[in-house]
Amino acid sequence: MKLSFDEIVLTTTSPDDPDIEALRQDYEVLKNLSEIHMHPAPMPGCFTFRIEKEDVMVGEASLKSIKWFNRKAEVSIFISSEHQGQGLGKQAMLALMKFAFHTMNLYRLEAEVVDYNERAKALFERLGFLEEGRLRSARFMNGAYYDIIRYGLLRPEYEKQYSTG
Repeated sequence: MKLSFDEIVLTTTSPDDPDIEALRQDYEVLKNLSEIHMHPAPMPGCFTFRIEKEDVMVGEASLKSIKWFNRKAEVSIFISSEHQGQGLGKQAMLALMKFAFHTMNLYRLEAEVVDYNERAKALFERLGFLEEGRLRSARFMNGAYYDIIRYGLLRPEYEKQYSTG
């Protein structure tokens, strides 16, 4: 169906029209859209990102178990063993945190780290996450049980540590 008015024509289409989807990628358009246009399907419960360096996948970073009403999500990250120790995890986490707090408008991020993972514990602590609890003997690995440490970071804590003003 087509509707005409002065210089324009309205043509029926579908929500997944690739030309309309391309328009939604324009920031000047995107910033003015309502949530229903930005997320026409039910709100996602997870965002998973490939971590790439020089077009090579080096790991994964995710926001999981997103709770939109409570404005929180659990972060998860891993870097391939041959790319660890290069600061890539920190860079990926900083990008993920900025996306979570500034784009998604979340208020809280959570993380779980197995107690023997010293690198991950150090990373989260350097990024401002605080230890909030411990799940005793919650991870079984190679014949032994290990604690899982729960970390949390609130948006005001993030803003205080990373504000540019």
